[in-house]
Amino acid sequence: MTAEPVLGPAPVRRRDQQKEQTRLDLALAATELAKAQGLANVRVPQVAAAVGVSPRTFNNYFPSKEAAIVWPTTLRGARLAGNLAARPAAEPLAEALAAAVAEMYADSGMDGLPPGWLDGFRTLLAAEPALHGEYLKAAAAAEGALASAIVRRTGAEAGQLEPAVLAAVVVGAERAAVLYWVRQDSPAAPLVDVVRTAIDMAVRGTAGRSLPSARSPEAPRPPQTIP
Repeated sequence: MTAEPVLGPAPVRRRDQQKEQTRLDLALAATELAKAQGLANVRVPQVAAAVGVSPRTFNNYFPSKEAAIVWPTTLRGARLAGNLAARPAAEPLAEALAAAVAEMYADSGMDGLPPGWLDGFRTLLAAEPALHGEYLKAAAAAEGALASAIVRRTGAEAGQLEPAVLAAVVVGAERAAVLYWVRQDSPAAPLVDVVRTAIDMAVRGTAGRSLPSARSPEAPRPPQTIP
């Protein structure tokens, strides 16, 4: 008798992937409609129809069109924390942070986002104040994820001030670098280089003062105090 095949976790993973793709499709559709028509003129049924799903399905993913537009920023914040965790343990913290952020700009389709998405999103954000509240929530989530990654990397205690400040510095420097770059008529350097330079400028005076570059079980932990 031939044994019945055992179903593993693959179907679940496929369903999860499909859900995340639908979430991304809704976010991109909402962004494109807002760019073309203005945010105030976009309705949830339009966004849902553009992706071929029902408004109820949209509401299962997002509480509002504003949240949908900003969602890729949250996605990229999670990737930033993952990038830092993947850096070599012996790499100085400032260099690891700069590389972790720059990695997100090393290819044109970041996290499945189409080329030019970032430029279009920044332009839309500047033109639509109604997006600012959701964007601040996404930025806070990115800072929180990065601060947790810094804690794990350095062995600092959760809830300390230094990792939270450093994460805020990194996210702020990234935002400043992107805005600087998109405002140039003819940028002299690729965006990835501008971002890396900005992060390096911002963290050199912060990273490494009281936080070690990486967790070191052989050596005692340096005092976790603010100089």
